[in-house]
Amino acid sequence: MYDKSETASPTVSTDALMLSIIVDTHEGRDVATADVTGAYLKADMDDFVVMKFMDDSVDILCEMNPLHKRFIAVEKGVKVLYVRLVKAIYGCVKSALLWYDLFNNTLNEMGFVLNPYDLLCIANCIIGGSQCTIAWYVDDNKISHVEPAVVTMIIKKIEKRFDKMTVTRGKEHVFLGMNIRYTNERTAVITMKEYLKEAIIESCLEIMRFAATPARKNLFD
Repeated sequence: MYDKSETASPTVSTDALMLSIIVDTHEGRDVATADVTGAYLKADMDDFVVMKFMDDSVDILCEMNPLHKRFIAVEKGVKVLYVRLVKAIYGCVKSALLWYDLFNNTLNEMGFVLNPYDLLCIANCIIGGSQCTIAWYVDDNKISHVEPAVVTMIIKKIEKRFDKMTVTRGKEHVFLGMNIRYTNERTAVITMKEYLKEAIIESCLEIMRFAATPARKNLFD
């Protein structure tokens, strides 16, 4: 029903994210990472989308809102309830793009402009004579500026639009599976050790061997 361009949500590229981290540490910026809770539900569904509830889920929905009870039907002995979606819920093909458009437009209203070299998920705004940068991947955001007060102000503006966020401030952040640590020497250390440990555990593979180097023995053959 849809072209890929109508459903795929842009995400920050790895190159752009790494470059933004370099800029953060080189300029000694204050950095915050923030997660918008229930992001998709902030966006309105722009199509006529019908969702079907069945059996126990019907009871749960009607317990939450008794007004739905008069719309319950029975199909093959099973209670069903058809509803029209007014919000972009998780699982719908267009939800990610609808959220992206909403968040991008919100940043534009705040004065942010998309970076001309990465026209997807890096936006900048000059505040107090210095650049403020937001890099985002769906509902995960990295916000930076040389003045901590400016970062706080931007967080409050986003929260005013999308409600309270989960925010991390300071020198250490976990962002998109990466552990980012900013040092006082204006460098950044990025590791993914914990992410790899989780991946190994979830794989259920018995990875018991150790290697001194990732290079294979036949590297130079």
